Amino acid sequence: MIVRWLRRMGYILEIFPPFFVAAFSSKGLITHEGRLLVWGKVRRIFLSAIPPLSRYLQRHYGLTGSCQSCGASCKLLFQCPHWDTRSSLCKIYEDRPMICRLFPITPTDLRDRDLVLKQTPCGFSFAKSHEIARSEALNEDVLRSK
Repeated sequence: MIVRWLRRMGYILEIFPPFFVAAFSSKGLITHEGRLLVWGKVRRIFLSAIPPLSRYLQRHYGLTGSCQSCGASCKLLFQCPHWDTRSSLCKIYEDRPMICRLFPITPTDLRDRDLVLKQTPCGFSFAKSHEIARSEALNEDVLRSK
């Protein structure tokens, strides 16, 4: 158990240097799409650190489907060092970090994924769109304030 956790932490530490290089590259903070990808990466890192919250959000938005092994989620902002492009498989699938295990958490993650690989449809989908969930939250806030 502890060895597996240490391995996962090692993989996360391997990912951070390319993250910072990608964030400050020409695709990163300069373009609108780059800023969306940077913010999405930071948001997913935070949410995946709290798995119960991530699973709640997946249920709330109605996550359905399964991974098609297209690799788009492995190329968000930078290419994951563990993604094998020839076999279209993850080299560390059994010990992959939580950010990979939980992808996608919200409909925004699929929007980010579509920024990277538009031509290939994703196997995941959400029953509730981001706009519907946002309007529901606003309605709940209005009802609470009355």
